[in-house]
Amino acid sequence: MTRRLFLVAVAVLAAGFAASASAADAAAGKTVYDGAKPACQGCHTDVKNPLTKAGAENTVDELKAWIRTPKDMIAKKGKKGIMPAYPADKVSDADLENLVAYLATMK
Repeated sequence: MTRRLFLVAVAVLAAGFAASASAADAAAGKTVYDGAKPACQGCHTDVKNPLTKAGAENTVDELKAWIRTPKDMIAKKGKKGIMPAYPADKVSDADLENLVAYLATMK
């Protein structure tokens, strides 16, 4: 019984840690979004090209692809328009992970 209680406690703590790490990643991702060059807000507003459902309409891998290879995603999703690519020299891999964590919260 004590072992089971211990395992439950560890699982609860792990889930809490993951949630707070995810929230921290999303907050860091918002900073990346706000500071990206060219600026994301230039096109992604509430009126045109909204991101309000980005996390609901895309997988994590698709969100990454939207950032790294947007032309491919425009074709894949049947969208129109243009979007600049953000290779690793513009958005580091670590920043990409945080940015995707932020976009994934948009549901």
